[in-house]
Amino acid sequence: MNTTLKLLSAVTITVLLVSCGGNDKTNDAPKLENTLVKDSKITEILKKKSVIYGKAESFEFNSLEEEEVEKFNITMIVMSADMNCTADAILCEEISNFIGGKKLVFSSSEEYALIEEESPEYRMMQKGTIEINDNTYSGTLYYNGKGNNEVVSFHGRLIFELPAIKSLKGEPLIIEIKGKK
Repeated sequence: MNTTLKLLSAVTITVLLVSCGGNDKTNDAPKLENTLVKDSKITEILKKKSVIYGKAESFEFNSLEEEEVEKFNITMIVMSADMNCTADAILCEEISNFIGGKKLVFSSSEEYALIEEESPEYRMMQKGTIEINDNTYSGTLYYNGKGNNEVVSFHGRLIFELPAIKSLKGEPLIIEIKGKK
């Protein structure tokens, strides 16, 4: 009986080793670095109209290229409360009262991901946090950027849920942002 168990264990281990052999995870796994699986929700969100338009007072980024800067991680964006609201008056007033003249700060420590080809306006996205009046919200920045060693600019949309604004009726707040450094 003992010999049969040893033999059965040896056969099982051999079968497992043979079946796992030759599987190299680096060859079989899809490359996910700086890519985003196509998601129709992203396309639908990006088709929605922005509620607020503003300029970045300042922004920080990490460039991944030496000379031409087309892909970079935005680590921080500071926006003044002085933004243009294009929604109806009630929503604009509610947003203005909530912000209360304070700055909005987007922060991210994540690396950008490329967006599906169906969104030529925004090629990259980064998840991060938005701080408003000492409250923090999770959000996503969709953007394009370009520049060189001297001047860098970006155009993007910051999208996040803001449950305190009842006039949004559960829809995300969409802020159109431009920045130049």
